[in-house]
Amino acid sequence: MKALVNRLFLSLVLLLPWHSLIVNGYLRKYFSLIVLWKELAVIALFILAITHKGPKISGIKLIILLSTIFLLTAHLFFNSVGLLAAYSYRIYLLPILMTISLYKLSDLIDWERISKWFILGAFVMAVFTIIQQLFLGESIYLNAGYPVNSFSDEKLNFTFYIGYGLLQRGAGGFIAPIPYSVYLILALVLSYKYKELFSAKFGKALNMVLTISLVLTFTRSTIATYLFFFVIPYLNFFTPKTVKYLLVLVFIVIIQFFIVPVSIQELELGTIDTFWSNSTSLEDTSSAGHFESLDRGVKIAWENIGNGIGLGKVGAHTAAFFENALVIESGYLSVIIELGLLTAVFVYLSFPLVHYKKGSLSTVIILVYLAVSFLLPLIYYVELSLLILITIEALNKDKDLYVDNSRKSVASSFSEELYS
Repeated sequence: MKALVNRLFLSLVLLLPWHSLIVNGYLRKYFSLIVLWKELAVIALFILAITHKGPKISGIKLIILLSTIFLLTAHLFFNSVGLLAAYSYRIYLLPILMTISLYKLSDLIDWERISKWFILGAFVMAVFTIIQQLFLGESIYLNAGYPVNSFSDEKLNFTFYIGYGLLQRGAGGFIAPIPYSVYLILALVLSYKYKELFSAKFGKALNMVLTISLVLTFTRSTIATYLFFFVIPYLNFFTPKTVKYLLVLVFIVIIQFFIVPVSIQELELGTIDTFWSNSTSLEDTSSAGHFESLDRGVKIAWENIGNGIGLGKVGAHTAAFFENALVIESGYLSVIIELGLLTAVFVYLSFPLVHYKKGSLSTVIILVYLAVSFLLPLIYYVELSLLILITIEALNKDKDLYVDNSRKSVASSFSEELYS
């Protein structure tokens, strides 16, 4: 049973990040039911969990999980779109089933192995994404059937680019910069805790590639929360060594202006200028759209604060089934509008707050998720939700590995308490 449990978790860790691109974009053309693989994997883990005599879920955690399931099921039975509501229901239910599985099967999970392959999988995706966005171009996404913009069939939707420029944002296998950037943060935080899994040189190279790919997503909200909740509190970032690296980077940037063609220099400077001016003036579709959607969402949420407008009517994922689907970018407001305030509170208590553990590094992930959800609907990326839960529990568990104290140059004194 232990081997089966770990194989199922490994399959989720390795395949979930590629689901949107490979499974949903390409493989479903040949076998449509293959898109249900993750649901089947989670259900299999849930069945193993409830039949396993492992740790029990009790107290306030059990009350929260059961109450959330009850409220969601009530919305499923009493809605105006019929069976179409089941698609949204699964988005909320799968993380709860995963939570129960993680708790009940915790004594069987090989967290070092899961974490190692999680980090390596993110590294492979980061390498692929950097090559794709800088050299290969958008064709791999366009051929998978993802949306083009209104001016060119050879370009993706405007949200894939910086402002209105030509530089594509990193989107990885998620086909979206926001969930991909959060995925990279999960891997970076995991690699910080489980750094003994890799040699010092490979660990540095791995983190460098992950960080470069994170920067190339140009996701202001996720990068800012990552810096605020993890880099500043946990890493000795401004050390003599890192200052040297920064000086070398500045030197390389200056030197390249004497080497690369003028046309590329103009593209670089123009992109930076567009990104900065549009971000600060709220003129691009991303920053302006967030706040316009937030203002509209507050009004609609207040009008439907009781029971919401009904399951299956909110979110971009419902647009394919319901032509009048309401798309609000704030995750909090979207859930309130769809399910009402009471159910929304329980949804966020069950995911991710029920996983909170005092003193654990997983607090970083929870804070990043909650902060980014203020402006973005992270909860609707079900693949990301499952990966977040796995990461949180991996960070909550004590390590069995030997800690080499000579390799803790980037760890802050606060982290030593976490590893004790």
